Amino acid sequence: MTTTLKKDTSIETLRGLAIILVVIGHVIGSDSDGGMKVEDDSFLRHFYFSFEYLRMPLFTVISGWVYALRPANSGNLLGFNLKKIRRLFLPLICVGGIYYILQSIIPGTNYSYELADIWRILIFPYTFYWYLQALFIVFLLTSVIDTLHLADSFKDWIILFLLSLMALYFRNVFISEAIPNYFGFKGGLYLMPFFVLGVGIQRFKSFFQNKIFIWICSFMLIDGVIFQQLVWYGIINTQLEASSGIGLLIGLVGVIVILRINFTLKWLVWIGSYAYTIYLFHSFGTSGARILMHKLGLYHTVPVFFFSLFMGIFMPIIVEEICDRFALTRHLFLGRRFTFNHSLKLKTTSN
Repeated sequence: MTTTLKKDTSIETLRGLAIILVVIGHVIGSDSDGGMKVEDDSFLRHFYFSFEYLRMPLFTVISGWVYALRPANSGNLLGFNLKKIRRLFLPLICVGGIYYILQSIIPGTNYSYELADIWRILIFPYTFYWYLQALFIVFLLTSVIDTLHLADSFKDWIILFLLSLMALYFRNVFISEAIPNYFGFKGGLYLMPFFVLGVGIQRFKSFFQNKIFIWICSFMLIDGVIFQQLVWYGIINTQLEASSGIGLLIGLVGVIVILRINFTLKWLVWIGSYAYTIYLFHSFGTSGARILMHKLGLYHTVPVFFFSLFMGIFMPIIVEEICDRFALTRHLFLGRRFTFNHSLKLKTTSN
């Protein structure tokens, strides 16, 4: 008999918000050569910059929070990680492989790759699918840690969190760009503190609900965002990084504050239920919409942005509804169990 946990609608609301921010970021593009290729001084570039240090941290903290509801243990360690291989690597191969091929053969894409190098997507990070490899590393490490009961107490969790920050610092300082990023381990080191934070927020609620602590985090977030905006407007001349300094601070305290804002919007909960599929397939919609509009001679920023965003969110939802009807497509493209019993369908990231 399959048991399910009742969803926290405020968390699901934030999951929906997080995936929308991720799609918006990819619609805009990380720089003037990606996405819509917007100018560096445009409003959309400013919007991207303003949420740059919160998008993936929020997505990852929510993953850690959900994981902590049903953590790995000595009785299911192997099964847990085999499940994550199915959930993360099957879509990486199938969905990522199709996207790689389309980028290679369709004119108008921002980046193109040699078809002969498609095997590299399994070993090295490939576009936004880097997250799948990195997240598996995080799941693997965390599952072993929980199996050994190394983060059961608040003290042990603090030590684990600090060690994850030290590992990220080590990556930033001592692991050079020249070292190959095998299986996205560099991304895994970046995600680990946020995932551990999500576990802690769920596991040690009394600490993270302390009003004094929340106020301190709020003031730190406000100060960090002000500093970030002063950098944008050139008042402070420095470089910000997502994995260190002010960028890392904004990400860590920002998600703590955001998770304390308990609100529920049904439409965001609905979108959040498709978050993983949207992540997998959104670029098919965003890139396809942008290329189509350009082919039609439509280049105006506003319609291109909103149509690309719309397609990036709703095309994957349609894809899931279709793929989930058939055992093979559900298995290969969504990473869910291969079963002909459709009543076992579960729309959760734990599938």
